[in-house]
Amino acid sequence: MSIVEKAEKLARWRHKGQQDRYGNPYFEHLERVARRVREMEYDFVDDTSDIELYVAAAYLHDVLEDTDALHEELNEFGDEISTGVALLTRPPGMKYADYIDQIVSPSKYVRATYPGVGGKIARLVKLADILDHLQGPTPCPPELIKRYEKSLYRLITKVRY
Repeated sequence: MSIVEKAEKLARWRHKGQQDRYGNPYFEHLERVARRVREMEYDFVDDTSDIELYVAAAYLHDVLEDTDALHEELNEFGDEISTGVALLTRPPGMKYADYIDQIVSPSKYVRATYPGVGGKIARLVKLADILDHLQGPTPCPPELIKRYEKSLYRLITKVRY
C-alpha cells in the first residue's frame, strides 16, 4: 500500500460519519484538497518526487484538529508528513493569524531550526485547503472570506524557511 493510500485510509476511518456544515461527507473536502495539491505540483513542489508526501498530508491535514487521533499515529508517515500535519493543526485558543504565521514561518514553531519539506508541505496543503473553502462546491460563509483572502496573500508572498 502506498503512503497516499495509507493516509487516505486513516483519514477515511478517522473522519467517518463527519459532515461539513452543509451535510456533505467531510471526506469529500479531503479528496478535493488532495486533488488540488496534485494539480499544483509543478508550481509549488521543488522536488516533484516528493508529491506523494504532499498528497498524503492533504488527506491527513484535519485529522489531529477534527478527530480524536493522536500525533503518534502519524509517526508511520515519517517526519515530513508528521511535521506538515502538525503545522496544519491549529491549537485550541490560537488566533487564526498566528496559525497562518505558524505555516508561513514554521521555524518559529517547530523545534527543528529548518522544518524542510514538512514546512513546504504545510504551505501547499493550506493553500489548497483555503482555495477549496473559497471555491469549493459549497458557499464559503461571508464572515470567513476576508480572513481566507488575507491568508492566501500571506501564504503566497511571505514564505520563509
